[in-house]
Amino acid sequence: MTTDGNKQLKSHVIPPSELLVQKFTESRAPELDSLYSTIASRLNNDFRSQRNKRRRTTSHDNRPSKTRFRNYQKAGLFSQTKCDEKLEKNVNKAPPRHIRRKKELSKNLESGFCMSGDGTKRLRTHVWHAKRFTMIKRWGFHLPLGLHGRGKGSRALLKWLKNGTVVHDASYYSAVQLQGSQDSLLSILSTVMSPFSSSDTENVLSGGIYASSMLHHAGPIDSRIIAPVIYMWRPIQQSTECELECDPTTGFRQLWIWIHAAALTEGYNALKSTCESQGKVNEDLASVRCISLEGQFGTLEVMGSKASQFLQKILHPVSSMSEKSSVLKNCSLMGAVEEHIPCSGIIPLTVNDPRALTKESTEFDLSNTDLWDAEKGLYCPVDESVLCMEKHHQRLQSFCLTDNNSADINASTGIRSSRVCPIILIRRNNLMDSITRWSIVLPLSWVKAFWVPLVSIGARPIGLREKSWVACEAGIPIFPSEFPESDSYSSLMETEVAAMDKEAALRPASVKPFSIPIPPPWNCVRHAFKINPTESETTQISSNESDAAPEPSSPDNDIVVARSSRMLSGFLNTINGNRLPLFPHFSDKNTCLSKIIKDEKILDHGLDTASFLEYRCGKVCFVRVTLRAFKEGAIEDGAVICAPRMADIMLWISGSNKGELQVPQSSLATYFVKQDSGKWEYQVPEDPAAMESNRWPIGFVTSGFVQGSTKPLAGGLCDAVLLARLRHEQWSSVPLKQRKKEIYVLTRNLRSTAYRLARATIVLEHQQEDVDYI
Repeated sequence: MTTDGNKQLKSHVIPPSELLVQKFTESRAPELDSLYSTIASRLNNDFRSQRNKRRRTTSHDNRPSKTRFRNYQKAGLFSQTKCDEKLEKNVNKAPPRHIRRKKELSKNLESGFCMSGDGTKRLRTHVWHAKRFTMIKRWGFHLPLGLHGRGKGSRALLKWLKNGTVVHDASYYSAVQLQGSQDSLLSILSTVMSPFSSSDTENVLSGGIYASSMLHHAGPIDSRIIAPVIYMWRPIQQSTECELECDPTTGFRQLWIWIHAAALTEGYNALKSTCESQGKVNEDLASVRCISLEGQFGTLEVMGSKASQFLQKILHPVSSMSEKSSVLKNCSLMGAVEEHIPCSGIIPLTVNDPRALTKESTEFDLSNTDLWDAEKGLYCPVDESVLCMEKHHQRLQSFCLTDNNSADINASTGIRSSRVCPIILIRRNNLMDSITRWSIVLPLSWVKAFWVPLVSIGARPIGLREKSWVACEAGIPIFPSEFPESDSYSSLMETEVAAMDKEAALRPASVKPFSIPIPPPWNCVRHAFKINPTESETTQISSNESDAAPEPSSPDNDIVVARSSRMLSGFLNTINGNRLPLFPHFSDKNTCLSKIIKDEKILDHGLDTASFLEYRCGKVCFVRVTLRAFKEGAIEDGAVICAPRMADIMLWISGSNKGELQVPQSSLATYFVKQDSGKWEYQVPEDPAAMESNRWPIGFVTSGFVQGSTKPLAGGLCDAVLLARLRHEQWSSVPLKQRKKEIYVLTRNLRSTAYRLARATIVLEHQQEDVDYI
């Protein structure tokens, strides 16, 4: 303390760093005693709460059995031996199920999925979804189907996509790793993938972008397919030294093939058997290894118009890295991510824990920050309890309080953990030309650490049902519901049939609806070959020609779906159908199809009836089409696509059709008949009136309209030759200037009697491949 004249300066008193609670209470004891005596005098020493002001809580239990043991013990009726026996019995008793389950689900293992009692896997976000979503068992997983309710909410989903962001946990996708020399890997991929070119672009081979393809069993291009896949190469600059004797010109390479859970076992077995068989034939391919990485990685899909902004909020690339690491170059890309990363681009990053309290640089060990080295083991994130304790200590420090008894927090967990996470950021193709979508590939133990921050900042979680809506709105086929040529599709349909039969068995016979075929009977389009569907009057094919085309014994095996322009062109060449008005070879030039339409000589050759009859004896080739209603009507899943007559089209275009074209109500339930073998067959109507309103099926709808869409779009599969015949007839019946790219077809929901006019667009006439998926 100092003085200046008569004035005395007072120094500021610094508050103590620690507060002693005992001294504080002793100093306030007289005040508390006086307060207690005042309250006691007012209540007459009765401190019990008034009965009319009591609140019953979950802990309140006034059952006699709760207090009987204590009363007997006070009265001396129970001996100490019985008390000890009862306590020992309670100690040895297993904890309740909800406690055991909570302890099991709170674990965060380095790899692998937790499993329920029947062996069904659980996602790392299972607890979060199970509290909010309807869960189903599918493909060996407990997966979120959608929000609780009647399966509606598509309008809200489209609004989120347009103005926000949605997120989906797609950790049920797994990777299969192939490693060996580059030439050996290219040789194997060319055997089991279509489309695939051995001269892949330089960006794909360098690991800069991924590629999509269709995985099938080894054999010709039309072999039984397995699933659509994407594959990516390990970047060359990050390749490890070759441990095997490889070609020095190509080097040791690694490759990941991402496969859906519905086809993972089949795909892995096909790849492994191909590697083994190729190794027996060629000694250079014997060194190729096929490894399943199931349970190692998780995948989070982020979609929406603001997906990039959401990623910038949670992805904070570390900056304390060596100059040799390529991740440092990518840190600057997050500021303008859409401008620097192309579609199908792959960016490896090492980011800070999104749950971290600060966004400062973190020091870490570079030796374990690459997802491609997952076999060596990856660090788990810091446990949530540790982060909570850190926050607690920070709050204490903000109040100038310290805990002298606090020990090392990280050492208490006993699990090796890290505060940085290696990820692979993948930019997928845009949805509807404007909505971006990303995939975050990360270690499985880090999924919850990224999921909660994403949801907290406003991303809307979606399930399988909402994901199918997104795919339908964007016109993208989703696996396996739109791939009837695969075994995964058959398994999915069997599951849906069992669920529908179970639900129908609970209803009384008076309100039970008539059965509809699930899956659609794809073989019924063969009936359209026996009777010409495009003429106003049906014309029977001669009996000799009809006898030459027996029905296939197993129709499902005769289904071929052209997923690429190359495959469709090859099919047309095999049946000598070059004169059919199908143009897959013009799909890479937007103006060529428009020029072909205006060609006056394009229809001069007519249709080759001989090739048409030859095709009738072979496999049925389908192509994917997108459907738009002509004026009104909603197209549902499983709806039948039929061939219209020209008179029908003219009535709809002129507006004269007022619902006259309908299937008779009496024949609606018998349109498809279930045989004793369990298969469904198309029933040709015998009634002349029903025959007059009958339109022959040429395909089925695989994804219906999404309610609330401004431009509703449906997807379906139609017979390629019958579409060509319809186009030929429609172009021949109108002037040259009125020809259109779209083909007019009729659609009818299986529980409805009304036909609706729609316009079908062949996908392969506008894009080279149709193997992209969500």
